[in-house]
Amino acid sequence: KSTSKSEVIEPDGNKFINVEGFFIEKGPLPIKKRDDFILTKTAKRYLKLLAQAVFLGRVPVLLQGPTSSGKTSIVHYLADITGHAFVRINNHEHTDMSEYIGSYATSETGKFEFIDGALVRAIMEGAWVVLDELNLAPSDVLEALNRLLDDNNQLYVAETQTLHIPKPSFRLFATQNPPGAYGGRKQLSRAFRGRFIEIHVDEIPPSELTTIITDKTHIAPEFARSMVEVFNQLRRQRQFSQIFAGKHAF
Repeated sequence: KSTSKSEVIEPDGNKFINVEGFFIEKGPLPIKKRDDFILTKTAKRYLKLLAQAVFLGRVPVLLQGPTSSGKTSIVHYLADITGHAFVRINNHEHTDMSEYIGSYATSETGKFEFIDGALVRAIMEGAWVVLDELNLAPSDVLEALNRLLDDNNQLYVAETQTLHIPKPSFRLFATQNPPGAYGGRKQLSRAFRGRFIEIHVDEIPPSELTTIITDKTHIAPEFARSMVEVFNQLRRQRQFSQIFAGKHAF
């Protein structure tokens, strides 16, 4: 039966949220309205593509596009408005697998035991996970993810000899900047990328960036336009250099 334009309840009791024409199964958390998220024309287009990818099944989704184009935030927005927990894991050249699966450490009780990493906790909780800057992660990390990405959909932790099977609500997303156009980004293999549904995200148009700033901060439009121009200049610098990378960055 239908309860509203945005929510439908099936006979078995499962709820689905209508997002841009695609029905996404509701998660275990309360729905967040997210009035702070400015849904521009471009954002609505990518939200529809993302909702369609989620609607198609549990295949991982890779969003590729320039920095600060809203790749991670659109996933966070979709998770919030459908009641799913959101987890973000940042990758870099020195990412260690322990950041994903965990490591032995002293717990709050003073015992030396294995503390689960962010990915393991997300799998057990059925959260939506975004692996940011995926093509910055070392090769051994990418290889360790293969089992979770294939049809087995499992994660094995050798340290504890535990096999983790994700809860049904678990979904895996990843983001990356185009390799070659950004320093340090490597080209992922065709076989690895073939495990994802790919969505290509373009830069947010300057006019929409200005709208976002003015709507969120209520500053004068001419100030917002100046900020966007400075932002675009900095983005062009970052695209071809490591000026913002590392602890000694500018």
